[in-house]
Amino acid sequence: MTNDTRIVEISILRRDFQLRNPSVVAYEALDVAPNIIVRVGLANGLVGWGNAAPDEHVTGETADGVERTLRETFKPFLIGQDAARIEMLWSRLCQLAPNQPTAVAAVDIALYDLLGKTAGLPLRRLLGNAKDEIETTVTLSIEALPTTLDRAREFQAQGFKALKIKCGLNADDDIERIRQIRQTVGDQMRLTIDANQGYSVAESLKVFAAIEACRIEFAEQPVAATDLEALREVCQHSPIPVMADESVLSAADVLNTPAPLVNLKLMKTGGITGALKANAVAEARGIRAMVGCMDESRISMAAAAHFALAMKNVVFADLDGHIDIVDDLVEQGIWINNGMVHTSEEPGLGLIAVDSSL
Repeated sequence: MTNDTRIVEISILRRDFQLRNPSVVAYEALDVAPNIIVRVGLANGLVGWGNAAPDEHVTGETADGVERTLRETFKPFLIGQDAARIEMLWSRLCQLAPNQPTAVAAVDIALYDLLGKTAGLPLRRLLGNAKDEIETTVTLSIEALPTTLDRAREFQAQGFKALKIKCGLNADDDIERIRQIRQTVGDQMRLTIDANQGYSVAESLKVFAAIEACRIEFAEQPVAATDLEALREVCQHSPIPVMADESVLSAADVLNTPAPLVNLKLMKTGGITGALKANAVAEARGIRAMVGCMDESRISMAAAAHFALAMKNVVFADLDGHIDIVDDLVEQGIWINNGMVHTSEEPGLGLIAVDSSL
């Protein structure tokens, strides 16, 4: 194998994955997760994989728009470029598509997969290798109470030790549901909640006061992402720590957030390069980070896991986005055992293709 890291081939594959269980949050209900996979081939024969999982309510992107940008804008630019120049390429991609971080993320992830393969090391070892594992939450969508409690028991039986409870549609229903979940799973499980912008300031403070005894570790994005003053007011008066999610897409957003915690998702930050920048700002401000996800292929979930394990400032994880994906195109890369996330020891992201289209 030569040292020639020029990009000579790029393939783009749209796959709308069926979900085993519907994903229901305050702003949408989905049973299909559109993903766009990117395959980058180098002159030296190495191949790297990336993935985009757009969510219009978070970044403003659609799957059609991301796919079009990857095919029509990014692919012509990238052919012939040096894949090892990740920082330069990331900056240029952000200029070419300034409002499409998910499209940028797909390419950026593939470049980091190639970086690890070139070095012959798992990606987390190149990024920092702060830890060998991290505990993840597993998500309870908004469903009828009996179904929610059944799922909570199932996850507990599978060894998960932390639950993320989606809420934000009805404050009173949420209070009862959270109390019932705590009673069902007992005192040992960690509980977090995520309103996905569904509350007003008054509703946020009402719910948080009512569930304080349930020992909720933190509450994600209770109010509209565009209303930083509302978020600031909730943060000032909440008895529960507040985590910013939809209101934090970039390092600049981390610089301006009033929240003491942030959720960094590769789909929001433009991949690993953007996440490194955002996490550095968070750490400088004394803000602890979580690495979160959308409904995503193992490709980008493995990338998120490698990043989470590499960074000391990432102390929380919500890395369950692949477990409901049906007929994923790859295997390995990321594992969850008894609620703990591990990554492959193979070079790069450690993925193995199981679909001939890759």
